[in-house]
Amino acid sequence: MTMKMGKYHSRYDAMCSRSERAPHAVVFRCQPWNRYSFLALLACLEAQPQNHLTPILWLNTRTKAEAVSTLHRWLETHDRLMVVYSFMSPQWPETAQEVRALQPLRKGGRLMLAAGGPHPSASPRSVLRAGFDVVCRGDGEPIFPQLVGQWARKASLHFIPGLYLDTPTGVVFTGQPLKAFLEDVPALPVAHGKFGPIEITRGCPYGCRYCQTPRLKGRSIRHRSPKAIFRAVEAMVEAGRMDLRFISPNALAYGSPDGRRPNAAALQELLSGLRHRVSHAGRIFFGTFPSEVRPEWVQPHLMELLVRYADNRQIVMGAQSGDPHMLQRMNRGHSVEDVRRACAVAKSFGIRPVVDFILGLPDETYEQMSRSVDFMEELAETGARIHAHTFMPLPGSPWGVRKPEPIPDTIQARMERLISQGKLFGQWKAQARLALQALREAKRFFPGHSF
Repeated sequence: MTMKMGKYHSRYDAMCSRSERAPHAVVFRCQPWNRYSFLALLACLEAQPQNHLTPILWLNTRTKAEAVSTLHRWLETHDRLMVVYSFMSPQWPETAQEVRALQPLRKGGRLMLAAGGPHPSASPRSVLRAGFDVVCRGDGEPIFPQLVGQWARKASLHFIPGLYLDTPTGVVFTGQPLKAFLEDVPALPVAHGKFGPIEITRGCPYGCRYCQTPRLKGRSIRHRSPKAIFRAVEAMVEAGRMDLRFISPNALAYGSPDGRRPNAAALQELLSGLRHRVSHAGRIFFGTFPSEVRPEWVQPHLMELLVRYADNRQIVMGAQSGDPHMLQRMNRGHSVEDVRRACAVAKSFGIRPVVDFILGLPDETYEQMSRSVDFMEELAETGARIHAHTFMPLPGSPWGVRKPEPIPDTIQARMERLISQGKLFGQWKAQARLALQALREAKRFFPGHSF
């Protein structure tokens, strides 16, 4: 990911051209899973004029050895570097290994390691123990510009709410973080020429026991206004970026006052405004990656809007289990019949359902897994595509310290048959290995804890 420097970096460019040592820079440690997070952080820096001159470097090496060598080279041309990581729990073992490899560069205090994202927010102390200096908890937009500004001035970080700091006297928590108002920052960092999916909604009122979102982002739903969304879209169109994608825990809930009741008028205003701005030269992908929808929201009047304005003819929905008792245990908030009905409604509008399932849930029995695979086979037979996952314990969620149940060979064999037929996909085998690695990594820092 090569950054296109904007007008705010001309002073930094001139300094580098004279081969002078730069005072500092912020380094975004880019990986395939966090590029959207860094777009949000860069956008919030753009909203703070005092941070416009902060030079940004993009570290997108593939291996930890390359990361170490690149940072070593940059430390020869900069007095100080703040390296920013954003990651989820599946990436924690790999990130922890890289941070351990960076420790030799920490001598002299010229390299600060900062972490944010779902996993650091939920387990800040373990992240600090792994070698980070600071963890940003919760929404990054109110915290990150202050962190960059204070660090650039070599000022204290103790007065910025929402930070966990590793200090000589122990861990310091600076107080509860502020919630971000999505209107306070641009949807995308357009001044830097960076574009990607637009976050339209944050927070989730549902309380699925395996999920971090309502615990980290809140159960009150927050929407970005159509005006702010359209402003970002217009900048994309001007730059020739005509494919639009969106970030939301439930795309069909856009405009809903509580996240539980549809607001068809708000959804139509958004979708029609998007279509007006990209016309038929652009494409609108709504309710598909990197967002999804809940099955009980797949209703005919909402599907009519999707077909009228959007271009995707797939929609991603979460079933998570085909066992009624397991759906109740995980507090999913919908039934097996809701999923069956949603798939039928979607298909009646020419939209193929892509349905998520999780296997290996805590205390999930063989019979419950078998019922889930029965349901996968039923939906696949009627044209749905199945996206399979293995349960990953996520810190901060009610099931955050629960072990995954092993998936029996007979269950795996049935899933392999669906794969061979082109009806199932997913990284469920890799996720099973990652779950065990994450538990081992947790035990490194909390050896007395029962996981």
